[in-house]
Amino acid sequence: MRIWSASTPAAGLGGGCFKIAALRHGHCFGGLVKARTRVGILEVARLAGVSAGTVSRVLNGRANARISLETQERVKIAARDAGYVVNRLATSLRTHRTGVFGVIVGSLSGHYQPHLTSRLQAVAQRRGVELLVAQAKADAGDVAGQLRLFQDDFFDGVVMVSDLPGHQALCDHLDRMGKAHVTLCGGLTGPKPAVLTDDRLGMQLLFDHLEGLGHRRIAYVYRISRSALADRLSIFDEMIAESAGKFSGEVLTFERSEVEREAFGAKLTSPGAPTALICGSDGLAIEVLALLRDMGLRIPQDISIVGYDNVPDTAYWAPPLTTVAQPTDALCEASLDLLLELTSLSPEVRASMRPIRFVPPELVIRASSDFPSLQRIPPA
Repeated sequence: MRIWSASTPAAGLGGGCFKIAALRHGHCFGGLVKARTRVGILEVARLAGVSAGTVSRVLNGRANARISLETQERVKIAARDAGYVVNRLATSLRTHRTGVFGVIVGSLSGHYQPHLTSRLQAVAQRRGVELLVAQAKADAGDVAGQLRLFQDDFFDGVVMVSDLPGHQALCDHLDRMGKAHVTLCGGLTGPKPAVLTDDRLGMQLLFDHLEGLGHRRIAYVYRISRSALADRLSIFDEMIAESAGKFSGEVLTFERSEVEREAFGAKLTSPGAPTALICGSDGLAIEVLALLRDMGLRIPQDISIVGYDNVPDTAYWAPPLTTVAQPTDALCEASLDLLLELTSLSPEVRASMRPIRFVPPELVIRASSDFPSLQRIPPA
């Protein structure tokens, strides 16, 4: 039974009665709010005209194909209108699972990771599970401290988004605690189990696009601190080697110091400079675009730029960015499906499994890439 406290007087109301609570949940008598009886699953079943078992399966995210979408929607509406709330504590005592998962994300600023995390939340809602999100702290020791929060039995498992400080050690720690975990978009060299975009296919799509435009001098731009960008660098190197001289490939680092950015700019204005840049992420691409505009270069007339991720605002940049679209919803669905699958297994079975699942990306062509014949690279 849920009791509404009336111990603190509300401003402008006599007798210590919370008027809003009284209006919603009972009547005010002598300064006390009448307790409201908790709505049970049988009441929801009666309102929806279905069995209690059907209500349980729908509201706990275990509805199968025999329960029509119309019936599922009717159950959810009945539960909402009756004010029914799933008792996760009771569910956990019965099933040893709560439907609550922890998420650690490398950063809630920037471009792609916040977008990915918000879509993960949306998918979790559709799956009928809860996510509690934490932003990773600066070093591995601090992140390990955060993980202690997720070791509690209240959490069924943990999703780790992108690459985190001391990522592999964190996964090893969760394994020792018998806690299921999945890494989402952590790169080919990151910990397993994992769900990743098929970056080899994504890079091939970019190469095919630039080759079709006539580009032969292509550079890959990355940032040393990002392991996912380093994975795409390895794929870039392989593709240059496999082209047997068809492409001239160069690798450029784009760091934040002024000296390194000046060196980057000098490379792009030297004889034989690349005619197209593949940036390892859209976030990196927007920094590169800003620098090149400051240098007086026009995109794509002087140099073509393509990115990777398709973050929501890339279509509105100047110019709109050609990029590889990571299938965000499909990635989030696959990661939660894998985590739910792993939580149903014993820790011993999980320890013997390190599945990796790939999701195919798509090429999105916009105005930042064009024919190299339009390039007019200034002399050094």
